[in-house]
Amino acid sequence: MMQPQREPLRTKRKNEHLRLALGFADGPGYTGFEDVLLVPEAVPDLAFSAIDLSTRFCGLELPFPILINALTGGTAETARVNARLAHVAKETGLPMAVGSQKAALEEPNLEYTFTIVRRINPKGIILANLSAASTPDEARQAIEMLEAQGLQLHLNAAQELTMPEGDRVFFWSDKIAAITQRVSVPVIAKEVGSGITGKTAQRLLALGVRGLDLGGKGGTNFIAIEEARRGRKSATFLDWGLPTAWSLLDVIAACPEAEVCASGGLRTGLDMAKALALGARLCGVAVPLLKAVVQDGVKAGVALVERWKEELCCALALAGAKNLGELRRVPVVLKGDTWHFAVQRRLTDYLEQRAR
Repeated sequence: MMQPQREPLRTKRKNEHLRLALGFADGPGYTGFEDVLLVPEAVPDLAFSAIDLSTRFCGLELPFPILINALTGGTAETARVNARLAHVAKETGLPMAVGSQKAALEEPNLEYTFTIVRRINPKGIILANLSAASTPDEARQAIEMLEAQGLQLHLNAAQELTMPEGDRVFFWSDKIAAITQRVSVPVIAKEVGSGITGKTAQRLLALGVRGLDLGGKGGTNFIAIEEARRGRKSATFLDWGLPTAWSLLDVIAACPEAEVCASGGLRTGLDMAKALALGARLCGVAVPLLKAVVQDGVKAGVALVERWKEELCCALALAGAKNLGELRRVPVVLKGDTWHFAVQRRLTDYLEQRAR
């Protein structure tokens, strides 16, 4: 009697990640943006229709400072999600990153689950994605697979340590440096939920990384997802990491010229405005769009993006800023734990200089 074919471990894991991400709430913990206040301007002296949201990130000219961030790929189920997200990217003009392409490098028959993004959006900006443990040859293959304009290298030590089949060796620095030296597109170091410190940002930039995607705490929690895969309801490290706003403050204070994508729990255009005011050039969002396109289709994803754009324009107008350069000069007030973090990390000098 023929035995039923067992689902490959990587396929099973990717589908589980997708389903769990759809069902989980954000957190625990918060992003810190609740403690960030933009000082309002009662006499803006601007026209709402003339507000300019364009930005530049790692040499890429973008009409809007929003990235559809790395989510998925590698299975038939995730291919359908990538197709819907690619349609949203095409209709809204947003750049898009795919999930880790390791599965397609190991099994070329899975390439279509990623390349579908380029087929649907042939002229769009697409970022490839691999682990920081990858080789330069793997990085080049991932970039060529998508004709990608950039490469994300994800940093996910906390997730790997929680995953029963995860890695336990993290000598990534030399691998990152080798990749940055041997690929032709900008390399972006991306955390996936624990945030990046200013000191780590300096190290990454010295290795040749062009951009930093913070992936701070307060949004989708992959430690919680991995614990759920193991059937466990509690975890010691569930609250591990820096809230996104804290990570952003730490990185920008240490590296004022760094090209930073703020990601991790940004859920409104106002959240994005606060991140951009603090120095980010781009804002990454993932699971809210995932939920929109899976539950209600491409039109719902497009509507969500358009809502974010409108909210972002409203935030600029209310702060008296006609563009993102002016937004970075708008006074910002910190309160609560985020202010205490800034004091303990000695970031107040940077905040005072910014306010001048």
